[in-house]
Amino acid sequence: MIISIESSTSSLSLALLNREKIINQFSISIKNELSEIIVPTIKNFLVKNTVTLNDIYTIAIGCGPGSFTSIRTIISAAKGIKKAKDHIGNLGVNSLAGLAMSVLEEAKEHNIKYIISSIDTKRGDAFIQLFKLKSKNQVSFPFLFCNDIQPINIEDLYTYILKNKIEREEILFVGHNYEFLKNKINNLKISINLDQTPNAIWIGKFATYFINNNIKFNNSKILNHKLEPIYVRFPEINK
Repeated sequence: MIISIESSTSSLSLALLNREKIINQFSISIKNELSEIIVPTIKNFLVKNTVTLNDIYTIAIGCGPGSFTSIRTIISAAKGIKKAKDHIGNLGVNSLAGLAMSVLEEAKEHNIKYIISSIDTKRGDAFIQLFKLKSKNQVSFPFLFCNDIQPINIEDLYTYILKNKIEREEILFVGHNYEFLKNKINNLKISINLDQTPNAIWIGKFATYFINNNIKFNNSKILNHKLEPIYVRFPEINK
């Protein structure tokens, strides 16, 4: 089984998966108490599902980008569990890729080529990343990572789309900061998914896909076994 944990925003979510089947999930809003509740919350979640750490073979963590403190807290908890149970593997997942995974089937259903994932920084900026769906006959992972994670002012999102030359393409936007797009939607072929935010289910689904298909990936800002936090430095913007 896999237990996945996500806390890159203002909530903590956990999910338990057996292969690709979701056994259970749990989510709560958090403020500053995460370091105090994370370990008891994981233990209680496992007990309620009649699962022990001996049944877990991987802990998948949403490694960001997002809340610096929360990400480091859940990474520390996962490393502590592995230290106690050495058979458990760790897998760090890009939280924006998890968001893209959450709308993958929706994009396929509507023949949408591109997904833009966004996580609000709570500072007037957003972390975003662009993904492109692969054709059905392509193997390995179902979407491409078109560029690195970028922090941008939400007012610059339209410029970001133009720079990536996808203004004429069908785009599915998922995550935070969708309000700005409402003013631009007449000029773009954009669908907006308001229901999905970073969640442990999709971190677990992402990790499960790689494990089940034995896919090797060396980019630490997408997937890594060392549970390295994904930090994004905000560049100075020249006006």
